[in-house]
Amino acid sequence: MQQTRLEAINSLFLDYRRHFETGDAEQIADYYRFPLHYYREDGNKLAVDRGAFVQQVEKLLNAYKRLEVCQILGTVTEIIELNDYSSLASVRWTLLHHREEDDKTLELYSSHTRYLLTDTEQGLKVDALVLVDESAKIREAARARKRAQS
Repeated sequence: MQQTRLEAINSLFLDYRRHFETGDAEQIADYYRFPLHYYREDGNKLAVDRGAFVQQVEKLLNAYKRLEVCQILGTVTEIIELNDYSSLASVRWTLLHHREEDDKTLELYSSHTRYLLTDTEQGLKVDALVLVDESAKIREAARARKRAQS
């Protein structure tokens, strides 16, 4: 893989993560090419337009606010070059929470997501997403936070 391509992919996910931390669904959507194709855990495929995607991201951001996520770490764990214009990237996302009582930052949960990245006229964009259902992890993190506060 070319070094410039590797740097572009890492840069994309670094900027993408920053927008997740600031909570701007519209800016997050700018990293995607629509219609976006979701490959769901149940094997089904779904095409999503920008408006529906922004609504889904807003729901996820609201869940992150309720969990009081203070930082999101994204580590590109694997890149497979599919052809001259497309790559498959695996990213491990780790969500952190700051516990004020002992001034520690703790992991709420982590998950792996895979992205099909494609060069477009507007630059590198996410063209498809292999979904990981975070709802069970979010619910468990919320329960763990409640137990810790009790």
